[in-house]
Amino acid sequence: MSHVVHREVHPPTGVDHACAAYFTRAVGDGGDPNVIVVSANRVTIYAVNRTADAETLDVVCEFDAQGPIGSIAVLRRRFGAPRNQRDGLLIGIREHKLSVVEYDALTGGVRASSLHSFEGDLGCNPMYQTLRMSREAPLVVADPEGRCAAVVLRRDGVAARVRVLASVNGGLGLVSANDGGGVGDDDAQVRGPAASVRESFELNVEGRGVKMIRDACFLHGYGEPALLLLFEKTPTWAGRYNLAKDTCELVALSIDVDKQKSTVIWRRQRLPSSAYKLTALLPPLGGALVMSTDFLLHESQESSTALSLNTFGRGGPQEGNDAEAQARAAGMGTDAMANPPPRCAARAIDCGLELTLDGAQAAVVSEERVLVTTKTGALLLLALHTDGRHLKRMMLQRAGGAVLSSGMCLLARDLLFLGSRIGDSLLVKFTPKEEPAATLLLPEPEDENEDEDVTEKSKGKRAKSATRIMGKRAKVEEAPPAPSTPGAADEEDELEALLYGTSTVAQDAAAAAITEKKPEGLAGIIPGLKVAGYDFKVKDSLLGVAPVVDITVGASAPVGTDVEDRTELITACGQGKNGALAILTRGVQPELVTEVEAGTLPNLQGLWTIHYRKEGAKEEREPFHHHLVLSMKSTTMILETGEELQEVSAALEFITDSATLAAANIFGHYCSVQITEHAIRVLKGGMKVQDLALSDIDAPAGSAIASAQIFDPYVAVRLSDGSIRLLVGDENKMTLAVMDSGPIPTTAVTSFTIVNDAVAAADAPGGGERHSGWIHRAATNGSLTGLEGKKKKGASEQRETIIALTRTGGSLELFSLPSCTRIWSADGLSEGARVLSPRIKLNADASVPEIVDIRVDSFESSHERPLLTAVRGDGTLLVYRGFIVPAGTTREGDSDDVLTENELRFARVHVDVEGAGLNVAGLGAAGQMRDSLAGARLTRIDNVGDGQGVQGVFVAGPYPLWLIVRRSRVLALPTRGEGEIVAFTPFHNVNCPNGFILGTAVGGVRICQMPSKMHYEAAWPVRKLALKCTPHTITYLPDFKLYALVTSSLVPWVERDISDENVHGLALAKARRERANANDGMELQYSVRLLVPGSLDGAWQHALEPGEHVQCVRNVQLKDLNTGALVSLLAVGTAMPGGEDTPCRGRVILFSMVWERDQDSPDGYRWIGQVCCVREARMACTALAALDGHLMVAVGTKLTVHTWDGTELNSVAFFDTPIHTVSINVVKNFILVGDLEKGLHFFRWKDTGFEKSLIQLSKDFERMDVVSSEFLIDGAQLSLLGSDFSGNARIFTYDPKHPDSWKGQKLLARSAYHVGSPISRMVRFNVEGASKKKAVAGERPKGANRHAVFFGTLDGALGILMPTEQPTYEKLRALQHALTTVVHSPIGLNPRTFRTPKTFEGKPLQLPTPLEVLDGGLLSKFEALSWSEQTRVARDVGVDRDLAIGLIQQLSANNAFL
Repeated sequence: MSHVVHREVHPPTGVDHACAAYFTRAVGDGGDPNVIVVSANRVTIYAVNRTADAETLDVVCEFDAQGPIGSIAVLRRRFGAPRNQRDGLLIGIREHKLSVVEYDALTGGVRASSLHSFEGDLGCNPMYQTLRMSREAPLVVADPEGRCAAVVLRRDGVAARVRVLASVNGGLGLVSANDGGGVGDDDAQVRGPAASVRESFELNVEGRGVKMIRDACFLHGYGEPALLLLFEKTPTWAGRYNLAKDTCELVALSIDVDKQKSTVIWRRQRLPSSAYKLTALLPPLGGALVMSTDFLLHESQESSTALSLNTFGRGGPQEGNDAEAQARAAGMGTDAMANPPPRCAARAIDCGLELTLDGAQAAVVSEERVLVTTKTGALLLLALHTDGRHLKRMMLQRAGGAVLSSGMCLLARDLLFLGSRIGDSLLVKFTPKEEPAATLLLPEPEDENEDEDVTEKSKGKRAKSATRIMGKRAKVEEAPPAPSTPGAADEEDELEALLYGTSTVAQDAAAAAITEKKPEGLAGIIPGLKVAGYDFKVKDSLLGVAPVVDITVGASAPVGTDVEDRTELITACGQGKNGALAILTRGVQPELVTEVEAGTLPNLQGLWTIHYRKEGAKEEREPFHHHLVLSMKSTTMILETGEELQEVSAALEFITDSATLAAANIFGHYCSVQITEHAIRVLKGGMKVQDLALSDIDAPAGSAIASAQIFDPYVAVRLSDGSIRLLVGDENKMTLAVMDSGPIPTTAVTSFTIVNDAVAAADAPGGGERHSGWIHRAATNGSLTGLEGKKKKGASEQRETIIALTRTGGSLELFSLPSCTRIWSADGLSEGARVLSPRIKLNADASVPEIVDIRVDSFESSHERPLLTAVRGDGTLLVYRGFIVPAGTTREGDSDDVLTENELRFARVHVDVEGAGLNVAGLGAAGQMRDSLAGARLTRIDNVGDGQGVQGVFVAGPYPLWLIVRRSRVLALPTRGEGEIVAFTPFHNVNCPNGFILGTAVGGVRICQMPSKMHYEAAWPVRKLALKCTPHTITYLPDFKLYALVTSSLVPWVERDISDENVHGLALAKARRERANANDGMELQYSVRLLVPGSLDGAWQHALEPGEHVQCVRNVQLKDLNTGALVSLLAVGTAMPGGEDTPCRGRVILFSMVWERDQDSPDGYRWIGQVCCVREARMACTALAALDGHLMVAVGTKLTVHTWDGTELNSVAFFDTPIHTVSINVVKNFILVGDLEKGLHFFRWKDTGFEKSLIQLSKDFERMDVVSSEFLIDGAQLSLLGSDFSGNARIFTYDPKHPDSWKGQKLLARSAYHVGSPISRMVRFNVEGASKKKAVAGERPKGANRHAVFFGTLDGALGILMPTEQPTYEKLRALQHALTTVVHSPIGLNPRTFRTPKTFEGKPLQLPTPLEVLDGGLLSKFEALSWSEQTRVARDVGVDRDLAIGLIQQLSANNAFL
């Protein structure tokens, strides 16, 4: 029986919802609102960072909701509330819950102000409803004036309920800074920190005839909250349009929140049945836009207007419809139509375009402008011409193109955010076009002839125009010509430049413009009619790799001189023009340029690079490094870094007979400083200028320098007795002098760092002007500048500088330089407290190890506010970020005590380190830090890599780590393939621009560069390759080192000659022709490509017959019956769907790989594929796999095994399967088959030489709707894993001796887990481990026949399901139960409830399982607790703290196998 742990290694990236809110800062502070992005169960809050020439998105906070999010809404601050009150966030959970969330200014995170559950009444089995999810998620909407909110609870087949939550008029927590916040001040007590709600009440909508609500919104301009509901009274579908078509209705309710009653204001009936979305418009017009597939309507209390979008929506007889012709011939009259005209068609005005609006998103720009995106990626501008509260006309025209959007929100008058589930999300800036005003004239409604002309002109303008990419702006002419469609090549180049920056046409991809095409629609076909549009420009983009369609792992091509074998994970993601391949790596894999072999520099401890600038030389922007200082245990070596590395130790006057502790430039690049244990030397051009002995810095007798840091013009050293000495440089004399340290402590200092406070930053993310000295302003509330001490004559230009110290006991103190004034201090750093605050006093446990290394850094444009990085004595990495608590915030534990001024705090950042948890520096026998690292363990990273490079902190040690900062987010990335690193330094050289140097523990030096074209924005670095078509499968061929990729794209329909005797072919051609005619004469064509590893360039392509769909692709090894040899082939299973009236046939195609000479190839040859066998099938081929030299194929409802004789496939065995096989997995002679409706089936292959047969051993009787399946192997234990559409993963075992297995006929469900999103693809890996270290006694070593399953989800997340040992499982399960209540839940939800398996309504409820799957994400948060919390939790569950940490770190190490 396998015990399994789940770990999400990459968060979801597909954007489901997006909205704008003043969430982390009040509207009174000015600036732009936050962007709140929801991806599956993950919420990320961004701030808009505006600079002189750019707008970017920075992460303020992010968290897992511990529940499947269905919808979000913003609860605005009420009218009349203080302007320093923030907005609240309403998060609707699919489990019929609502969480009201607000920003917590005291911790820099979020907290739930209230939690509402609508699962069911007590006594009515609420747990049964908890385990069910509605397919229609709860819909949350909020009043634009913040008076109330509403939750629409929709259940399958049941009339919806509406719950209203009135907003709270007051509360405690935030007062105006001018009020003083005195106790007893009634005005102060009604001002809460953020908008919140009271208890909900039921709104009686069923009595109003409301059923099956599709959408809802609150209207503008009413004295009471006005809720508009869109619902369908009588369900219908396309096949019943001739009986019921206009089935949707609108009802507007005025809600009295005090009396908890509602009144009907107005209604609209007989709206199109395809209506699905409401968008409220601003006053004075008011009302709402109603979006349907074929119409765009505006409905309000005063007016009703409709815009027709396409010919199909207007209805009428259909040419070529045989059913209509037969009905008329039967005497049913001319009204016998499959698509009768809807009621609104009579009053609708033709928009002049041919498009559909299903899946559209809208953003109201102003009272008269609305931007709309369609499911094809078109961006439309809707112009509203009003007369007071009456709408005179609507005009729709094309504004450009964008990604396929799933969330759209307006941030400011000039900023728009487009979220996408299948591509990169975009931050777009738009500016109004300067066009001369023109008379807006429309034809009279009764002029039928002119309407006919308009309709005639609009024919044939279909989706090609709608899918234009935002590209080059067309010139505006005085008389608008007819719309033009750009070429396909132009569209592809523009999209590639827009999303990936790899276009061969666009030279400036980073600033790729989204500009409007020539006006189309009414403005383009009616002379004299003009609508001023917008110019669009992409300012920033968020990387997306959703949905993960397929995953494969292959070998990467060698780069440069690095010939080591490396693996790369490739996912096929996206759809249509957003289709791409994403190459992901677990951490940073340096690309080797050159190296000094291991063992050449024994006992290497540190290395530094130094510039040298001659006097009078012009200062270079990025000068090359001139010298490399290498420190061994007792010696130092100096190398010159030119075209080659050359030792120049004897020619220069560096100290070489002692180990170097620090070396850096000073006085610009004119001089350098070298520090050893007993001396400090200043050099110019490698020649000695000054020597300082220990006596010159007032060091006690017998002491030595333990550590040092250099920051121009300051030098700080810590002596072995724990005291600090500060030196300052004189640029005129090129010398150092000891400065008076004043109140800086001279004893009990465990670590220190000099902080550059000159990086310009705003006080809060996204708000205010940027100024240098952020720490000074925050720590002293603006009373100090950091330069209050007078400069000495001739002193170097002194920047705003701070020295940070850690004292014995774990306290942190900040001192301003050069005055040495203490400006801030706090306890709890070594404790690992959640927040470091000067007002929170902590008594550290005596057993807590001290801080041994620390850095405080700010990074321009990447992480402007300070990032504190510290290493504790036990090897634990602690990361904090600085933030300001605004004045007026309530202090902890006292609702009457209010901060009177701003306060600087540091909040702990949870970094998820794969491979070793947070232990990054290695442990000695006594559990303390190893002292082999003479130099700094923490090194700043600046501009390493291509372009702007990466920034952050490098952590040296046995588990080297990159803390890369991007968008104010900290990414912890392990270093892959390098082993233990003892030193790191950036290196800029003619042969290695923007590179770095690694010093290894085995005495080697590796000069490397960052991998090119990688995006460092998520847990894994990603490189995306645009395909401009839809990818379906990606498979690695290890025997040929190739990738096989299957894609599909639209091609023009071509008539084919089909024999009259081929009845099936004729029927299939007719169905395809009708489908192509409905799609602008285009049909889908699949192709198989071969890609070269590394560059992923195409080597060969084979196009299948148009209309033939690829269902499965596998690399198989088949045994040739004639030769007995195993042959590696590419097997492809296809289907030829033809609709409901035509049987679906299929084929199995085998490709062999051969090479041919190619002079253009660097290797002189290239691989191509050859079709070696085609086997027709009477049904679709949905899955296949290799089985002991045979080919197993699922054809329809049969599972067939074939042999291969070199030319054709011959069937030798079969088994009847239930409905639809979606997956086949094989381990030896065991077979796992997943069925779409009938669960898992377990088979054994029997081949005696005389008999070949498939024997069903067992199956799942719970009718699981399987999406993917795989085996889990743990030694001799074989478990079966399956996932379903509800996002559950279930583990089964085959145990014929168990009484519940019905003598083995039934698979036993042993454990289950809710992943949160459907798992689209599973890949099994053999876990390899070189480490023989064991976490507990009796644990099996890594790699001992253990296989884990790696998977990807439709939301873009990646995860691992990993077997573990029973002793480890039992301890960690107890720890997990304790963490459920100990770990802070951001929105108040229970992680254990979230991970409980769930099913959609209408599906059978799965039985509970005896075991749980461990939640690796929850267990990893144990390391984020403070030392005392860890000790208490471990003691409560009966384990030692160190053992619990070791178990969790061992799990992390086991997962790091890729």
